[in-house]
Amino acid sequence: MPQVNGLLLSYCGIICEYCPAYRNKLCPGCDAHAENCEFIKCIQSKNTRNCLLCDEFPCKLHEDGFEWTTEEYGTLRWKVYSDIFVKIMKEMKSASTSNM
Repeated sequence: MPQVNGLLLSYCGIICEYCPAYRNKLCPGCDAHAENCEFIKCIQSKNTRNCLLCDEFPCKLHEDGFEWTTEEYGTLRWKVYSDIFVKIMKEMKSASTSNM
């Protein structure tokens, strides 16, 4: 899993070291899910460390999430960020590009 400034982060941008599931060893981290996670596949195809560092963040994958079938929880729609967070990030990105 990537590190940014010494902090362990998930590929989609969650700070693993702050996550109770990761700290309590209930989550093995991203690398255990690399074959199934669309965020990881995307990041690896773009050769960057995590979504937050990608020029396209937030993208359609963050807006829609993706369907993920797990043994523990069945089929779910995996979305990391809330709709309002994605909206705020898009507005900030739009404002910064229009100021150029």
